[in-house]
Amino acid sequence: MKNKLQPLDRVALLLILCLTLLIGLVLASGDRTYPKVRDFSWQNQRVGVNDLAFTLTFNRAMNWQSVTENLTISPPLPGKMSWSGRRLAYTLTQPIPYGQKFQLMLAQATGTKGETMQTFERSFRSRDKAFVYLGISEKENGRLIFKNLTRNTQVMLTPPNFTVLDFRVDPGRDRILFRALDRTQPEQTIFEAQLYTVLLEAPGQIKLLLDNTQYQILKFDVTLDGKTTIVQRFDRSKDGQVSLWTLDADGTPQFVTNKNVDSDVLITPDGQTVAVSQNQGLAVLALSPQSSQQPTRFLPNFHHAISFTRDGSSALMVKYNSDSTRSLFLVPNNGSAQQLLTTTGVFFDAQLDSQTKTVYCLYSQFNPEQGFRSDLHLSAIELEGGQPRILKTFPGQATGHFSLAPDRSGLLYEEITVTDQPHPSVVQNIFGQTITESQLWLLPLSKEAESTSVPQRIAAGLKPQWVP
Repeated sequence: MKNKLQPLDRVALLLILCLTLLIGLVLASGDRTYPKVRDFSWQNQRVGVNDLAFTLTFNRAMNWQSVTENLTISPPLPGKMSWSGRRLAYTLTQPIPYGQKFQLMLAQATGTKGETMQTFERSFRSRDKAFVYLGISEKENGRLIFKNLTRNTQVMLTPPNFTVLDFRVDPGRDRILFRALDRTQPEQTIFEAQLYTVLLEAPGQIKLLLDNTQYQILKFDVTLDGKTTIVQRFDRSKDGQVSLWTLDADGTPQFVTNKNVDSDVLITPDGQTVAVSQNQGLAVLALSPQSSQQPTRFLPNFHHAISFTRDGSSALMVKYNSDSTRSLFLVPNNGSAQQLLTTTGVFFDAQLDSQTKTVYCLYSQFNPEQGFRSDLHLSAIELEGGQPRILKTFPGQATGHFSLAPDRSGLLYEEITVTDQPHPSVVQNIFGQTITESQLWLLPLSKEAESTSVPQRIAAGLKPQWVP
């Protein structure tokens, strides 16, 4: 006796036949979806110098030549394209200009089967042109000021009872680390300074990061990504014991070493090592608490590290010569050091613009026409055979600071007046002189106008630092 199909079996068989027919029709007609962008990594973002590339992810394989020919960015951003699978990467070849809005559009690009994609249009912005500096006028004296040039706004970050001694912009968290004195406390000297933080978006809300109960805080530094902070401390309970520490994300100090770290220190961009000036040369120490306290590298020909390039591939270092002069060198990780400039004075700062291959440096030079006085110079040095070119001279100024904009569009520098007489200002230079006046100037650095650029006076203050 033959088995008969039950009603439920008949329904199931009918559904299977219908689904098979539908699948066959779809396969026969092909994929009729149009190419489109599924994700743009910079959409509605504020992009800074640390953002090197964006990606476009498509819903299907694309004809990459058509994408290359039809992708536009306005204003233009020079870059190069690469792709893998359904993803396109656009890597910038120049720093993105700050304070601008950009429009990205892709139209008429095709998929691998010739289908024209839907027009894709999105916008993004670069970060505002902004910097932090130390106030000098009556109400701002000794306080941190945040100035936004793009929005033309200014705000005081620290309360009036704080005297800020030095500070660092933490690029990873939009906050400022600063060493300061609280003038409401009795008998406050520079040896009583403590380490604090303040957020750019929450001015006046000060957080104590590291106190001075057991240790005096001498110097500190932070990496470009903001993940690692080092602090040089003096142990109050031991005679002359200087040690080096790292700070965790919550501010917990971790001991690194106390061997020969009582001079200048500079952290490398990756946060793994630190350059320390020693009597016989420059030592590079690992920052891991588990590592050996012996240097991982020693450079006997150099005595002071001023700055590293962003990728850590080279550094600007100073050599003390036997004739009492000092020379500035560009020292790569691999290859020969390049001598840039020699002075009878002191190098205070130097920064490399890796895009234009230009080194900007601030240094003093003995002036034989003015007795024992030295003049301060801000100069530019072209790495490819160029001679030092003085951008600005500060007659009789003993020290100073400058800061190169993250998009390389300009230099901030200070022009100060000091006195050895009693004065209400609480701000002093490294020689203990009271700073009575200081003007901040912005020097544009566009290639077309650099030779004729006119500095702009933009604030009364000192120690300017751009916000990355």
